[in-house]
Amino acid sequence: MRNGATGAVLPITTEVGRNDPCPCGSGRKYKHCCLAKPAPAGTAPTAPESPSALRHRLAALRRAGDTHYNALRWADAIPPFREIVRLDPKNAEAHHNLGRAYQAYGRTAEAVASLRRAVELQPSFESALVHLGAALLQRGLETEALVIFRKLSRRAKDPLERRLYLAHTLELQGKPDEAEIELRRLIALDPEPARARTFLGRLLSKRGLFNEAADQLTQAIDGYPPAFPKLCVAKRFTDTDRPLLDRMRGLAERPGLPVLTRVEIGFGLGKAFDDLGDYAEAMRQYEAANSLKGMSERPDRAALVVKYDNIIAGYTGESYADARRMLARPACRGDDLPVLIVGMPRSGTTLVEQILSSHPAVAAGGELPFWAKREHGWDPSGIVSLEAGKLSRLGDDYCAELRRIGPEALRVTDKRPNNFEAIGLIRQALPHARIIHCRRSPVDTCLSIFFTNFTQGHQYARDRGDVVFFYRQYERLMEHWRRVLLDDRFTEVHYETLIADREAETRRLIAFCGLDWDEACLAPERNERAVKTASLWQARQPVYTTSVERWRRYEPWLGELRELLPAAEAEAS
Repeated sequence: MRNGATGAVLPITTEVGRNDPCPCGSGRKYKHCCLAKPAPAGTAPTAPESPSALRHRLAALRRAGDTHYNALRWADAIPPFREIVRLDPKNAEAHHNLGRAYQAYGRTAEAVASLRRAVELQPSFESALVHLGAALLQRGLETEALVIFRKLSRRAKDPLERRLYLAHTLELQGKPDEAEIELRRLIALDPEPARARTFLGRLLSKRGLFNEAADQLTQAIDGYPPAFPKLCVAKRFTDTDRPLLDRMRGLAERPGLPVLTRVEIGFGLGKAFDDLGDYAEAMRQYEAANSLKGMSERPDRAALVVKYDNIIAGYTGESYADARRMLARPACRGDDLPVLIVGMPRSGTTLVEQILSSHPAVAAGGELPFWAKREHGWDPSGIVSLEAGKLSRLGDDYCAELRRIGPEALRVTDKRPNNFEAIGLIRQALPHARIIHCRRSPVDTCLSIFFTNFTQGHQYARDRGDVVFFYRQYERLMEHWRRVLLDDRFTEVHYETLIADREAETRRLIAFCGLDWDEACLAPERNERAVKTASLWQARQPVYTTSVERWRRYEPWLGELRELLPAAEAEAS
């Protein structure tokens, strides 16, 4: 179903009402059939269903679920599969079927929970392991996915599948070269290597080998449509590609394609039509993809406000000064190793890391999850709960992780943008760490976020109004840090200034990091490190100006993003 105003795909209802026909096919209302009826207060519980009746009921539900699933009606398959799980909670296959339906419908959080339970009940359940590994990667849970793929690389029945899962294992272990070797062996053995070619193309793109990546991915598309969004990352599209784009557009509009595949293809088509300068069609594709993804992930605005209120209240100037006196961490050798690059996503953090890590004394850490982990036992809302010993361990553990990334480096970068939320804690644990805050035109930043298919989190990215709301909260928190924590270990870089006066800004950043100048920092596109973010194509290109004031190409469709324009621009438009 489409919204006539925007062309965006509207959500499909996934729940069955109590008065709706039961999905098991009995013809009775759901409340009288597959929903347990609560007994009135004060009455004795009803007799349990006989084993024979229960078996018949479970079989009917299974037939209904299978019928819907096989007809690609995943939303309709969820209620009967969920009811089977309720009635037979120790049935691994039931959890597996529910997880597959959730996954196909794009509800990956629920898919992970159901598939985890299936594997807990039956650890050798290969199909459950396969779907769980994929769902974990979709959620960005790489550490847990590694465990699953390692198991599949040993236990999968098909030897070719074992090789594919071994390649996944090697990549997640940080051995992309070995993964590439394994994939090339697999492609030589497999008569239909579409998935392996897609995987290989993705690895080649990370290394900046875009021509070979595009060749592998183009060969894979017909057998494996998810190769298309990977191809969109590896190349710029021209008019000669229109037949392929028409084919993929038709595929994306078929109702039977799994939701997340439709989402990925939609974002890929948006990027492709942007390459062609067809901005109206690009926006239509981005809106449709975001609408689909928004069906399963929407932000809690009130919770975000409370979270940032608590951080601001917990890190006042007075409490920070008191904590610094009470919890002072002794300076340690290597405390100046970290360089944290923070800001909104799509604000230039990847470019800054590419510039810095072009220096021979700097190693790139990418986006490290360290400060997002709650198992550290710290309260992100304030310093009052910290103990001196715990603070020291945090600093030592973080520096040890960075040292593993760059054993000989003088500086190691961590470009996880959302570390801006933890600046107070980081400054307390590591007062000598350097922090670079990346800033970019608010409307360009938020438009780029709307155009990005993030693998995890960023629920606010699916809706223009939500993006603007999150940006306002980010601004509020950063203004707080400027008031209470700024010193000579903190600096800001404006993306537009970096583009316009690259050498001066690059020299300033290198000096800020306490390093001698190196000419390599003026050619970040030659940096050969693997890039994992959504900016991997841009990271391999010479510094360019086309992303400055990008919003002007999409001015008719800005919607709520217009609120972020400078006053003069907003009035003129």
